[in-house]
Amino acid sequence: MIFVDTTVWVGASDRNDEFHESSRPIVEAVLLGKLPPALTTDFIIDETVTIVGRRRGFGAENARRVGERILLSPRVFVVFVEEPTLRRALERYPTYSGELSLTDVVSVVVMEKYHTKEIFSHDGDFDKVEGIQRRCRI
Repeated sequence: MIFVDTTVWVGASDRNDEFHESSRPIVEAVLLGKLPPALTTDFIIDETVTIVGRRRGFGAENARRVGERILLSPRVFVVFVEEPTLRRALERYPTYSGELSLTDVVSVVVMEKYHTKEIFSHDGDFDKVEGIQRRCRI
């Protein structure tokens, strides 16, 4: 599995996003089976829907549909963050000196749990995480 971060879901969803051209092929490759199945979290879906829903011309209904497509895709495994995962992320959060958001640290903890070493993201903060390879293009 590969982890897909918010920046890729947002970029693929919004034609006006600065990362649309690099994100769209990633999501299409996942959905068509040209890349391994995607791993993501409910925190990532939350961020994605919130970000695109606030964009002018996108709207809440379109944002909801983006979240539904991620959630319902058979090629996307969504981890619902439970208390032990959140506690572990809170413990690890200071390790990154505030350079990673709590959502990013949750993503790292989930990646470790599922032995996932590759993340598709435009967020360079993941480059600070040892043992994870960040990609933003295919």
